[in-house]
Amino acid sequence: MLYWVFRVIVILVLKLFFRFEVEGLENLPKKTNFIVVANHTSFLDPAIIGAAIPQKIYWVTLRNIYRLTWLRWLMSITEAMPTGSAAERLVYLLNRNKNVGLFPEGRRSFDGKLGDFRRGAALLAIKTGRPIVPCAILGAYTALPRTRKFPRLFVPIKLKIGQPRYLLREFEEVIDDIYLQEGIFKIRNTIKEMLDAG
Repeated sequence: MLYWVFRVIVILVLKLFFRFEVEGLENLPKKTNFIVVANHTSFLDPAIIGAAIPQKIYWVTLRNIYRLTWLRWLMSITEAMPTGSAAERLVYLLNRNKNVGLFPEGRRSFDGKLGDFRRGAALLAIKTGRPIVPCAILGAYTALPRTRKFPRLFVPIKLKIGQPRYLLREFEEVIDDIYLQEGIFKIRNTIKEMLDAG
């Protein structure tokens, strides 16, 4: 219940103070749950995606962020999971038709540019057969970069939702590292293209 109340508040704040726009809602899978993957430049990012996507997203959060007292209440409301112990829980949630969200760069960008992606999202997609929904967040770095404690107001923020991508398991029992790397590279390129298009 608190999640949905919080989501409404976030939508209102984003609309009033950041001229929030969403593109590509029609790309969200309608017959299955999914894995959200996005670029990460700001503390605002999970809230932006949560406000845009009507389904609940279960997020993975860096353990040191999870320990911050002023953010702990938010982690509790959103049922976010700390890194390091989340892998089994994510598979469990996906197999029970829940949606999960990851930032495969692993941390917020220092300069607003897209970094390298880790392979965790690709592994989840292959293990569970769920699609990855690539998302590009624009404007969040300008509004609240790592160097600021409070956001700049009236900076336009946009979320672009790309078409879902399936990474299917090969016939072999062991998941090949190269296959994982190729899969996450394609997802990263999709997000980069959306960011470059503005």
